[in-house]
Amino acid sequence: MHDFDTRRYKLIQSINFMKTMTCAELGGMCEERISAETPDEMIAQGMKHLEDKHQGMAATVKAMPEDDPTMVAWGEKFMKNWESTPESQ
Repeated sequence: MHDFDTRRYKLIQSINFMKTMTCAELGGMCEERISAETPDEMIAQGMKHLEDKHQGMAATVKAMPEDDPTMVAWGEKFMKNWESTPESQ
């Protein structure tokens, strides 16, 4: 790799790409936009939003076991949506 290519590669690696989804796209009930770099971060940011803005829904989600069929289906749908959501800077 040439020196220019090495610098360019390092610059590209240092850029943080984000994905943005709405609360509704995450299964919620509003159009507030939530951004994150990773699926785990998106889930955490989405949960924080639920706790702040939709307390009843947050309580319902927290009460469900992770292996509940509804949660499993949500996780599968979320990952498909995550993969199809374009990245932005």
